[in-house]
Amino acid sequence: MKKSNESLGSQITIGILSLLAVLMLAIIIFTKTSMSPYSQARREAISLARANSSMKEAKVFDIVNTDQTVYSVRGKTESNEDVAVLITAGSKDKDPLDIRTIKLAEGFDPDKLPDASKAKYIRLGLYQDKEVWELRDSLNNYRLYDFKTGEEV
Repeated sequence: MKKSNESLGSQITIGILSLLAVLMLAIIIFTKTSMSPYSQARREAISLARANSSMKEAKVFDIVNTDQTVYSVRGKTESNEDVAVLITAGSKDKDPLDIRTIKLAEGFDPDKLPDASKAKYIRLGLYQDKEVWELRDSLNNYRLYDFKTGEEV
């Protein structure tokens, strides 16, 4: 058996570094795999928003879960108007997708909602088939506000 020229300390160091490299590679692969459905949903929602509205530039993509799952895309038209496109899966009796375009200027300013300054995020979605702002605060409490009036639902 041939003896190694490396000391025991350097062999341990190489072994630890090899394990760390394998662990980092596994984390990268896991993260990429787990993000794949979100990335695909984002790409498809933005594509549908552009194809079914006057939106030219998508700025915000959200998945909002209330009494239904809504893919929300906010952006601007060519005339620089703020719009949102809300996409939900339709029922078996209706179209496979329900897509609605909303002019954000026609609704309540989300920055003026109660506790908006303390919110982790504010998203546009649907609740009972009506447009709502979903606000999540720093304590992970969720509140829904009517899109047009700003009143809590």
